[in-house]
Amino acid sequence: MASRKAWYSERNDRSLRYAGRVLPSDRPILLRLPDESARSYDNQVSAIVAATLLARMTPAVAFDIPSVDIAGPLPWAGNKLRDHLREIAFAADPAGAFEPRGARDADYVLTFGKGHMAATVHGSGWNAFVGPGPSPLPDSADRNPIGPAFASIIAVARLFALQMNSIDGPHLLNAFSWRNDVLQRSIRYDATYDLGAIWTIGTGSVGTAALYFLTLATHRFSSVLFDMDDVKIDNLDRSPIFTARDDDLQTKKVDATAAHLRSVGVRDVIPVSEPLDKSDLWLSRQAGTPDLVIAAANERDVRSLIERSAPPLQIYGTTGANWEASVVRHIPFLDACSCCLFPPETEELPAVCATGEATLPTGEETVDAALPFLSFAAGLMAAAEILKTALPGYPFSPNRTTLYTHPEVLPRFVSSSVAGRTNCLCASRRSSVHRAMIEGTKYKSLSR
Repeated sequence: MASRKAWYSERNDRSLRYAGRVLPSDRPILLRLPDESARSYDNQVSAIVAATLLARMTPAVAFDIPSVDIAGPLPWAGNKLRDHLREIAFAADPAGAFEPRGARDADYVLTFGKGHMAATVHGSGWNAFVGPGPSPLPDSADRNPIGPAFASIIAVARLFALQMNSIDGPHLLNAFSWRNDVLQRSIRYDATYDLGAIWTIGTGSVGTAALYFLTLATHRFSSVLFDMDDVKIDNLDRSPIFTARDDDLQTKKVDATAAHLRSVGVRDVIPVSEPLDKSDLWLSRQAGTPDLVIAAANERDVRSLIERSAPPLQIYGTTGANWEASVVRHIPFLDACSCCLFPPETEELPAVCATGEATLPTGEETVDAALPFLSFAAGLMAAAEILKTALPGYPFSPNRTTLYTHPEVLPRFVSSSVAGRTNCLCASRRSSVHRAMIEGTKYKSLSR
């Protein structure tokens, strides 16, 4: 028991540093999916994301889920939903109490679907609703995972913020225009669109979350993964991909991520277990490659290296110190570059940081810290923005959107444009070289 207590203490370390608390393990959270709506693609996505997130935050999750097949085009189509939920929960926490059962008096119940419940979780298309039901969202035949996934993340963020008191609301958000209301029209992303070559720099919590949510929608892309670190226990609560077995085996983050991508249908995956500044693949990068970069790393002055290498379109998520998650976009020659927002280490940092920082008890070291639902939200926002690149008229919003989840505010999106800095390296790099490097990339036409 002592070793198990130590395991939970280490797994929850970053949440404890960030918020000073975790979800109580003596009050179960029950995920309920009524029989009449259990075959709904939207509700199944919500249930899968909620189980994936909550199993990393508390060992007390129960499933009131019927034995139905998972709907396509989810990667696990044909498997039994209830079995899959328990499987992913136990992979994250082998000692958890993840039992199938009905509701009990002490449970905190989250119900998926449109029904009138004390805590309704419903997403459809790009829209998400959380609150005392019923959901007002319009019906959608689109098999879009973004709204359903967002609904679960907002629900978990809110129950944590309210310290498991009754859910408030209604909370309505849409991830298409990043607004705090319902997107009434149906805008379908093109599920047949090939997103091209996506290189992910940093396969920690936000990088893996972006790829996880992207693969709920499509496996039509190739992937190169850059990271030098092993999976550790304190990574398990914030990444939807890493498992307890990855920690036991001291698996490289890129190898664990590559294995997950292959398991859900991404065939062309290259893991690179070294930092970007030591990678021959990056340093010898040819014009036209890659099509898109998910820049989810901060160490070794990596953003300066990326920007000095004439990068293509960049889309990534970040988490911040005040319970926020953001998506950031850099279209060459249209948006400010990443060093405009995150100056090199020798310069003063802006007010918005990539991660929260926590000081160790000695006062001599700082570590990145974030709440699990913030990392999930940042990854989901990046995935949503990447999916929108396939739609005519992109981009549809300013180049930065932040989701605020602090207990003292209602969940909300705020979008703003990151302005360029006159003394930034992007102001002095040769535009002809940069244009030559992005020539032939899938998203070159977005640049002016």
